[in-house]
Amino acid sequence: MALPSDGSPSDEFKMPTSGLLMTVLGAIFTKGNRATEEELWKFLNALGYHAGKRHLIFGDPGKLISKDFVQQKYLTYRQVPDSDPPRYEFLWGPRAHAETSKMKVLEFLAKIIGTVPSALPDLYEEALKDEEERAAVRAAARAAAVAEGRAPSRAQARSSSHM
Repeated sequence: MALPSDGSPSDEFKMPTSGLLMTVLGAIFTKGNRATEEELWKFLNALGYHAGKRHLIFGDPGKLISKDFVQQKYLTYRQVPDSDPPRYEFLWGPRAHAETSKMKVLEFLAKIIGTVPSALPDLYEEALKDEEERAAVRAAARAAAVAEGRAPSRAQARSSSHM
């Protein structure tokens, strides 16, 4: 997530709230990119966050996660397919996908637990693959823009900057 301390365009959240969001995104990532409510709260309870229990800095984490982060599209909240009785899960929302990456979230989690991302090999491999896919999408978008004449090629940009 482009956190406010990173000079991000998204300054809607203060650092502690962004820290909670990164923690939630990390929990979802470590649970296979989806976490049931039960899994998420087990993870958060271990860190001292409890639904319905007021937190000194950001109030009720349950409301913040289930309502605010969902409304702001950082999280997606949906029924687990074919669950009876119905169970619900959290996934990364479109805004989280747009503003952060699995590698950034993994770096955040690694820092919290006092290690480096590569010390978590399965997650690290997935984060690297995500980085490669994101780079390929950006390269394809640049190529399409150049092909359509919407953006100058790098050579054109360099030659015009030397004039």
